[in-house]
Amino acid sequence: MSDTKQDILNLAEHLIRSRGYHAFSYKDLSTPLQVKNAAIHYYFPSKKDLGAAVIRKNIEALENCFASWAGLPAREQLFNFIEIYSLNNQSNLICFMGALGPAYQSLPEEMRAPLTEAGLEIRNWLKWILNKGIEENAFHFNETIEEKADVIITSLLASLILNRVTGDRVLENVVSLIHKTI
Repeated sequence: MSDTKQDILNLAEHLIRSRGYHAFSYKDLSTPLQVKNAAIHYYFPSKKDLGAAVIRKNIEALENCFASWAGLPAREQLFNFIEIYSLNNQSNLICFMGALGPAYQSLPEEMRAPLTEAGLEIRNWLKWILNKGIEENAFHFNETIEEKADVIITSLLASLILNRVTGDRVLENVVSLIHKTI
């Protein structure tokens, strides 16, 4: 991938995670990158193409994380996953699902399908890692695996948004509670 294309993709992801998909234009990309709008259109003919590429980039990054953690105990894999949210929080960003999910109905279909795929992949991995943790005798909880996975993912996602809105340390509380209840 060319440096310009990667720079466009990285800045678009940052803008989506900090402002939202509908709150930036190609001018918001071209000015700081010092390229013409035509250069952005060369790589991403439309904003929906760019948005879909950002989603695919995030899916690929998650899949790479999951693969690199494969040999680790379930507890460590789960805490590595949680650390992604902490890193986002330190950068004052929300996760791509939290940034795009609220606008789901107004997103182009080219973005909705991969966003749905990403949500399912995250939930399925989380259910798998919770099951693995039970098999390893590392996790103990009363909820079903699906319930626990949904509580974890929604708590992490919402905590980044609440941190931004309130300025409180919601994510730290959520992470502490996950550690205590797993």
